[in-house]
Amino acid sequence: MKHIIVGTAGHIDHGKTALVKALTGMDADRLKEEKQRGITIDIGFAFLKVGHDIELGIIDVPGHEKFVKNMLAGVGGIDVAILVIAADEGIMPQTEEHLAICDLLQIQQGLVAVTKIDLVDEEWLDMVLEDIRGGLKGTFLQDAPIVPVSSKTGAGVDQLLHELETLAVQVQERSSEGLFRLPIDRVFTIKGFGTVVTGTLISGAVQTEDAVEILPEHIKTRVRNVQVHDHPVETAYAGQRTALNLHGLEKREIGRGMVLSVPDVLTPTFMLDAYFTLTPKAPKSLKHRQRIRFHHGTSEILARVMLFDREELQPGESTYIQIRLESPLVAMARDRFIIRSYSPIMTIGGGEILHIHPKKHKRSAGVPERLHTLKHGTVEEIVNFYVQDARLQPISPKMIAGMIALHEQEVARSLRDLLRQGTVIQTPVQGIAVVHTMHVQQLKTELLEVLTEFHRQFPLKAGMVKEELRKKLPQDLSSPLFQQILDDLVTNGRIAVEQKLVRISDHQIHLTPAQEEARQQLERLYLSTGFQPPNASDALKHTGLSEKESQEILRVLVDEARLVRLEGDLYYHQEVIQEITAKIVAYLKQHQEMTIGHVKDLFQISRKYSVPILSYLDAEGVTIRKGDVRILRAPEST
Repeated sequence: MKHIIVGTAGHIDHGKTALVKALTGMDADRLKEEKQRGITIDIGFAFLKVGHDIELGIIDVPGHEKFVKNMLAGVGGIDVAILVIAADEGIMPQTEEHLAICDLLQIQQGLVAVTKIDLVDEEWLDMVLEDIRGGLKGTFLQDAPIVPVSSKTGAGVDQLLHELETLAVQVQERSSEGLFRLPIDRVFTIKGFGTVVTGTLISGAVQTEDAVEILPEHIKTRVRNVQVHDHPVETAYAGQRTALNLHGLEKREIGRGMVLSVPDVLTPTFMLDAYFTLTPKAPKSLKHRQRIRFHHGTSEILARVMLFDREELQPGESTYIQIRLESPLVAMARDRFIIRSYSPIMTIGGGEILHIHPKKHKRSAGVPERLHTLKHGTVEEIVNFYVQDARLQPISPKMIAGMIALHEQEVARSLRDLLRQGTVIQTPVQGIAVVHTMHVQQLKTELLEVLTEFHRQFPLKAGMVKEELRKKLPQDLSSPLFQQILDDLVTNGRIAVEQKLVRISDHQIHLTPAQEEARQQLERLYLSTGFQPPNASDALKHTGLSEKESQEILRVLVDEARLVRLEGDLYYHQEVIQEITAKIVAYLKQHQEMTIGHVKDLFQISRKYSVPILSYLDAEGVTIRKGDVRILRAPEST
């Protein structure tokens, strides 16, 4: 069965609800107030089967200017529009606004139903039809069928059904392969079942017991039951009016404007880039930073418009803009939107979302050129844009598919093509996650520059501590990617990594004769003093160098692993510490355990030395402390 959503549009009291009833036999007005006042206040629904394999879900929207926001909540997901114009009044203000909204949403198919023909004579009807055809010029309905009907007598209804079926055959059905998205337009409670939400399923499919997420509130739940056109089904597909009974939720937790989708894919945003057209009939220009009402799906959000390359946008002009929202929005690139002025409230334009998580752009003529790729580029060019825009944050097909209305598999194919071309680089995470080659090359250059400058400032240091180096690089650089870049540079012979130190591969320490003499002097001193070395501050006083220069010589000995720092100002010569370790291991193999007192007696040293020695051996994995004694951690491997 092919599923198509049909929506009515038109001025108040032009007979939209009566026409839906004439077509389907169903009264789309569901509210008591609507019955009493005789006007549609909120969106209503009906359904109809045409032909053998086409089912139409019909959305009846309010025509009163006060309820246009309700109209917008219903019209966003329609495939075919029926513009309803009463024969006794012709085109009216809301007729024009509704037509403009359908045009801005780029609804591709539609027809015109001229209602109430039983109230006018033939001559008047001919005049109205001619006027309507003229009013439709330049719109998506300029060549559409115009069908005179009377919901009261039934005249023309069969012809209207025939035209609807013809259009429905031509409409391309929405894909059920994509990401499940259901903008919520109604929430209610059924006794014995609980909370139910309804909406037009704009993409993907949903079935009983599916896990779902309500956004932007990030409420996770499961689907208890699925209904389509008042009938229980196992699965609802894109293009169907759908009701979902949800597990364990209160009605007060959910509202119109929220979106149901697959968990952990869509991320709400407070900012988006878009392509926007100000309608030719807009009463005035749109100014930079102007406050507006942003309509998308079933949501209405206050926002401000940022113009990149001008101070004002004139009626009839189009441009790239950034919209900064006052409340979170759940959307995807390629979605359509409508903008209404803040006050007085009227529709002034609409367009296409291009990027749902952009950065704040500086006002520049260069920004539109970048956004042009998102509007007109190929799938591969768009995917490449998102990878490049993510900078050093690895991005996966799932993440990109959560921003733009593309299937995850289609994104993955493009990423694999970009990998083969060398445009992107795969990162060391599970699955396909990439960064742009351009950013990696820039980072490698920056890393080498940081190391070169470090060697210039500290020529006597063997290298830069790895974590210190990472902190000098961009904050969004992850540890796995940092390590991957280090490995690449080592493989290419650009750098060397020795334990925790990183250096340019050809960097060597060059000591002056005086510095070399001081180095040897210090080493002899620490060798000769054996188990009771001096504090470093005392030892350095005998080098004949300045305090800073002698400290650098001490670091050279540590970097060369000739000296080992135990704690604070206490250093041992490497050969001495090896002798100490061997004796302690031998003692423990014979006696099984050792105290601080045993160490003091064994080496004839004070607690000042024995405590740091045992702490050092604990840290090195030679011994393990148990209460006041030490034992060998792994005697068989020592």
